[in-house]
Amino acid sequence: MIESMGNTAAPRPETLEELEGSRTSRCEVCHNDYDKTFEVVMAGARHTFDSFECAIHALAPACVHCGCKIVGHGLESNGKFFCCDNCAEMAGETRLRDRA
Repeated sequence: MIESMGNTAAPRPETLEELEGSRTSRCEVCHNDYDKTFEVVMAGARHTFDSFECAIHALAPACVHCGCKIVGHGLESNGKFFCCDNCAEMAGETRLRDRA
């Protein structure tokens, strides 16, 4: 706890050991120490991130055709993920549609 005593501020932690005693957590993607990290549990594994960008980079599946990260619903066939039906068709999957 930091107590205010005039203009005197508590010194900032400078080592990992000092940070471990504080409330910051380290993002598993960019390794930023941040006091507003969040956790995502996926398939029983707990992950810590400091931004949605890092969470998407680490956890979102990529389209097998164009490689973009699938942030929305996407499409799946036989364990392969596609961002849209156009990419699915380009990869030879003709049964999938964005809207049925």
